[in-house]
Amino acid sequence: MRSLPHITIACGAVWAGCRLLRSLPRQTVPSSPDPEQNGASRGSPSLADAVDYRLVAVGSLLPDMVDRALRTAAGGRSWSRDQHLLGHTLLLNSPLILAGIGLAARHQDVKLLAIGTAAMTHLLVDPVIRSPRTLLWPLLGVAFPEARGLNRPLTLLTQVAAATVILATVLGLQRKGRLQDFLVSGRL
Repeated sequence: MRSLPHITIACGAVWAGCRLLRSLPRQTVPSSPDPEQNGASRGSPSLADAVDYRLVAVGSLLPDMVDRALRTAAGGRSWSRDQHLLGHTLLLNSPLILAGIGLAARHQDVKLLAIGTAAMTHLLVDPVIRSPRTLLWPLLGVAFPEARGLNRPLTLLTQVAAATVILATVLGLQRKGRLQDFLVSGRL
Protein backbone atom coordinates (compact mmCIF):
# COMPACT_ATOMS: atom_id res chain seq x y z
CA MET A 1 0.00 0.00 0.00
CA ARG A 2 1.44 3.32 -1.08
CA SER A 3 -0.61 5.66 1.09
CA LEU A 4 1.14 8.98 0.54
CA PRO A 5 0.94 8.96 -3.27
CA HIS A 6 -2.74 7.97 -3.14
CA ILE A 7 -3.52 10.77 -0.67
CA THR A 8 -1.53 13.34 -2.64
CA ILE A 9 -3.04 12.46 -6.00
CA ALA A 10 -6.60 12.34 -4.64
CA CYS A 11 -6.27 15.67 -2.81
CA GLY A 12 -4.65 17.25 -5.85
CA ALA A 13 -7.35 15.95 -8.19
CA VAL A 14 -10.20 17.11 -5.92
CA TRP A 15 -8.53 20.48 -5.37
CA ALA A 16 -8.06 20.97 -9.13
CA GLY A 17 -11.67 19.93 -9.78
CA CYS A 18 -12.89 22.41 -7.19
CA ARG A 19 -10.81 25.19 -8.76
CA LEU A 20 -12.35 24.33 -12.12
CA LEU A 21 -15.87 24.39 -10.65
CA ARG A 22 -15.22 27.78 -9.04
CA SER A 23 -14.10 29.22 -12.36
CA LEU A 24 -17.34 28.28 -14.13
CA PRO A 25 -20.06 30.93 -14.23
CA ARG A 26 -22.78 30.17 -11.72
CA GLN A 27 -26.36 29.94 -12.87
CA THR A 28 -29.24 31.42 -10.94
CA VAL A 29 -32.12 29.16 -10.07
CA PRO A 30 -35.30 30.58 -11.65
CA SER A 31 -37.58 29.58 -8.74
CA SER A 32 -35.83 31.97 -6.36
CA PRO A 33 -35.75 35.70 -7.15
CA ASP A 34 -33.03 36.27 -4.53
CA PRO A 35 -29.64 34.91 -5.73
CA GLU A 36 -28.33 34.95 -2.14
CA GLN A 37 -30.87 32.28 -1.17
CA ASN A 38 -29.70 29.75 -3.73
CA GLY A 39 -25.94 30.42 -3.53
CA ALA A 40 -25.78 31.71 -7.07
CA SER A 41 -23.99 34.96 -6.36
CA ARG A 42 -20.27 35.15 -7.13
CA GLY A 43 -19.32 35.97 -3.53
CA SER A 44 -21.18 33.13 -1.84
CA PRO A 45 -19.39 29.91 -0.91
CA SER A 46 -19.85 27.02 -3.29
CA LEU A 47 -20.02 23.31 -2.63
CA ALA A 48 -16.40 23.16 -3.76
CA ASP A 49 -15.47 25.31 -0.75
CA ALA A 50 -17.07 22.75 1.59
CA VAL A 51 -14.72 19.86 0.74
CA ASP A 52 -13.12 18.26 3.78
CA TYR A 53 -9.72 17.09 2.57
CA ARG A 54 -9.40 14.81 5.59
CA LEU A 55 -12.27 12.79 4.08
CA VAL A 56 -10.54 12.91 0.70
CA ALA A 57 -7.45 11.36 2.32
CA VAL A 58 -9.53 8.58 3.87
CA GLY A 59 -11.39 8.00 0.61
CA SER A 60 -8.11 7.69 -1.28
CA LEU A 61 -7.20 4.72 0.94
CA LEU A 62 -10.67 3.13 0.96
CA PRO A 63 -10.00 0.53 -1.78
CA ASP A 64 -6.94 -0.76 0.08
CA MET A 65 -8.78 -0.75 3.42
CA VAL A 66 -11.67 -2.77 1.96
CA ASP A 67 -9.31 -5.31 0.40
CA ARG A 68 -7.24 -5.59 3.57
CA ALA A 69 -10.41 -6.27 5.57
CA LEU A 70 -11.43 -8.97 3.07
CA ARG A 71 -8.00 -10.64 3.29
CA THR A 72 -8.14 -10.52 7.09
CA ALA A 73 -11.66 -11.97 7.14
CA ALA A 74 -10.49 -14.78 4.85
CA GLY A 75 -7.57 -15.51 7.12
CA GLY A 76 -5.06 -14.01 4.67
CA ARG A 77 -4.57 -17.35 2.91
CA SER A 78 -6.96 -16.98 -0.01
CA TRP A 79 -5.41 -14.06 -1.87
CA SER A 80 -1.91 -12.72 -2.39
CA ARG A 81 -0.91 -9.15 -1.54
CA ASP A 82 -0.60 -8.49 -5.30
CA GLN A 83 -4.28 -9.18 -5.89
CA HIS A 84 -6.76 -6.36 -5.81
CA LEU A 85 -10.18 -7.42 -4.62
CA LEU A 86 -13.65 -5.88 -4.26
CA GLY A 87 -12.26 -2.53 -3.06
CA HIS A 88 -10.62 -2.01 -6.45
CA THR A 89 -13.75 -2.62 -8.53
CA LEU A 90 -16.17 -0.20 -10.13
CA LEU A 91 -18.91 -2.23 -8.46
CA LEU A 92 -17.88 -0.79 -5.09
CA ASN A 93 -16.63 2.65 -6.14
CA SER A 94 -19.20 3.80 -8.72
CA PRO A 95 -22.14 3.73 -6.26
CA LEU A 96 -20.14 5.96 -3.91
CA ILE A 97 -19.81 8.59 -6.65
CA LEU A 98 -23.47 8.31 -7.69
CA ALA A 99 -24.75 8.51 -4.11
CA GLY A 100 -22.36 11.41 -3.46
CA ILE A 101 -23.69 13.31 -6.47
CA GLY A 102 -27.23 12.74 -5.21
CA LEU A 103 -26.42 14.00 -1.70
CA ALA A 104 -24.60 17.03 -3.07
CA ALA A 105 -27.50 17.93 -5.35
CA ARG A 106 -30.27 17.35 -2.80
CA HIS A 107 -28.70 18.36 0.51
CA GLN A 108 -25.64 20.44 -0.46
CA ASP A 109 -23.48 17.83 1.31
CA VAL A 110 -20.27 16.89 -0.51
CA LYS A 111 -18.80 14.49 2.07
CA LEU A 112 -19.69 11.24 0.30
CA LEU A 113 -18.82 12.72 -3.09
CA ALA A 114 -15.36 13.65 -1.77
CA ILE A 115 -14.83 10.11 -0.46
CA GLY A 116 -16.11 8.49 -3.66
CA THR A 117 -14.05 10.75 -5.92
CA ALA A 118 -10.92 10.03 -3.90
CA ALA A 119 -11.58 6.28 -4.00
CA MET A 120 -11.98 6.50 -7.78
CA THR A 121 -8.63 8.31 -8.15
CA HIS A 122 -7.10 5.38 -6.29
CA LEU A 123 -8.25 3.07 -9.08
CA LEU A 124 -6.83 5.36 -11.73
CA VAL A 125 -3.29 5.28 -10.33
CA ASP A 126 -3.15 1.68 -9.12
CA PRO A 127 -2.05 -1.21 -11.36
CA VAL A 128 -5.71 -2.27 -11.35
CA ILE A 129 -6.29 0.20 -14.19
CA ARG A 130 -4.42 -2.29 -16.39
CA SER A 131 -6.58 -5.15 -15.13
CA PRO A 132 -10.10 -4.98 -16.55
CA ARG A 133 -10.97 -8.32 -14.92
CA THR A 134 -10.63 -6.69 -11.51
CA LEU A 135 -11.90 -3.25 -12.41
CA LEU A 136 -15.07 -4.61 -14.06
CA TRP A 137 -15.54 -7.51 -11.65
CA PRO A 138 -17.70 -9.67 -11.88
CA LEU A 139 -18.59 -8.91 -15.52
CA LEU A 140 -15.45 -10.59 -16.93
CA GLY A 141 -15.23 -13.45 -14.43
CA VAL A 142 -15.10 -13.90 -10.68
CA ALA A 143 -11.35 -14.49 -10.27
CA PHE A 144 -9.17 -11.61 -9.13
CA PRO A 145 -5.90 -11.64 -11.12
CA GLU A 146 -2.62 -10.48 -9.62
CA ALA A 147 -1.62 -6.94 -10.52
CA ARG A 148 2.00 -6.10 -9.86
CA GLY A 149 2.79 -2.48 -9.11
CA LEU A 150 5.90 -0.38 -9.51
CA ASN A 151 9.33 -1.75 -8.73
CA ARG A 152 10.90 -0.88 -5.38
CA PRO A 153 12.97 2.18 -6.50
CA LEU A 154 9.99 3.78 -8.27
CA THR A 155 7.75 3.08 -5.30
CA LEU A 156 10.26 4.80 -3.03
CA LEU A 157 10.50 7.73 -5.45
CA THR A 158 6.70 8.19 -5.50
CA GLN A 159 6.62 8.06 -1.67
CA VAL A 160 9.33 10.74 -1.40
CA ALA A 161 7.64 12.95 -4.02
CA ALA A 162 4.28 12.65 -2.26
CA ALA A 163 5.81 13.36 1.14
CA THR A 164 7.47 16.46 -0.32
CA VAL A 165 4.15 17.74 -1.68
CA ILE A 166 2.40 17.09 1.63
CA LEU A 167 5.18 18.82 3.59
CA ALA A 168 5.09 21.83 1.24
CA THR A 169 1.31 22.05 1.68
CA VAL A 170 1.55 21.88 5.48
CA LEU A 171 4.31 24.52 5.54
CA GLY A 172 2.31 26.74 3.18
CA LEU A 173 -0.78 26.48 5.39
CA GLN A 174 1.32 27.20 8.47
CA ARG A 175 2.94 30.24 6.82
CA LYS A 176 -0.51 31.61 5.97
CA GLY A 177 -1.78 30.93 9.50
CA ARG A 178 -4.34 28.41 8.20
CA LEU A 179 -2.91 25.11 9.47
CA GLN A 180 -5.05 25.03 12.62
CA ASP A 181 -8.18 25.75 10.57
CA PHE A 182 -7.28 22.90 8.20
CA LEU A 183 -6.77 20.47 11.08
CA VAL A 184 -10.17 21.41 12.53
CA SER A 185 -12.24 21.78 9.35
CA GLY A 186 -10.30 19.88 6.66
CA ARG A 187 -10.65 22.86 4.31
CA LEU A 188 -7.72 24.19 2.33
